[in-house]
Amino acid sequence: MSAQFPTTLNGTDNEKLTELCGFPYHQQAVWFLNAFWNEHEGEAEKLWAFVDKCSEFDYEKHEEGCGLDEMNAHRFLEAFDETMTVREMRANLRESGAIGEKERPKVVPLIHVLLFKYNVDWKRLVNSSQGDNAEKIAQAQDRLAQVKEAFKQSEEAAQQAKKALAEAKQREAEAMQHMQQQRKQDKKKMQHMQQQKKQDKEKQQQYKSREEAAVAAAEEAKQKEDAAHAAAEEAKRKEEAAHAAAEEARQKESEAVEKQQQ
Repeated sequence: MSAQFPTTLNGTDNEKLTELCGFPYHQQAVWFLNAFWNEHEGEAEKLWAFVDKCSEFDYEKHEEGCGLDEMNAHRFLEAFDETMTVREMRANLRESGAIGEKERPKVVPLIHVLLFKYNVDWKRLVNSSQGDNAEKIAQAQDRLAQVKEAFKQSEEAAQQAKKALAEAKQREAEAMQHMQQQRKQDKKKMQHMQQQKKQDKEKQQQYKSREEAAVAAAEEAKQKEDAAHAAAEEAKRKEEAAHAAAEEARQKESEAVEKQQQ
């Protein structure tokens, strides 16, 4: 074992568990694997994934942390589709004696999750001999690192694809907006042309009506003028007839005077 990993715990079993819960996430996982390697060797990569996710959700201490607050513990459980709740887990640990009835831990250490998930003997855990499984554990850790790198590359590719899709959608939206604006402008132009055409038609109608009215007025004036000429001509004839009658009357009067004088 590396010098950085403790090989023994001190005190009573409960005190040993409390001490183990204070180890960083990766040391908790190593201790668990050493204790139950024969039963859970195949879970090594998953445990390292647990370590990685705990470090991610521990915003204060990251990989040096030992436990998550309840909210982030629930996020951790949801990330791995675990159906357990923090309350259920602690109730089970109290029943087993791992934590006291009145004990209210402020954080959820990784060891508590592992004890509940794999339903193992916590006393065997804290009293287990830390055998030399370092090479196999390191291999599991290397495989996890490879998986993480592949996931990182996949995530980067997904992000790039997402960005490209977002840019394509943005360009499509801009093109659609431009097309809608162009249609709106064309519609306004068409409406303006139709309005102008309507106004021109109304003006033409007004001009035609005025022209017809002018022609009718001219015709009426001509008729009145012709009537006036006819009336003047009639008056002239009557005046001439009156003059002739007057002249004839004077002639008759003169003849009558001459006869009387004879």
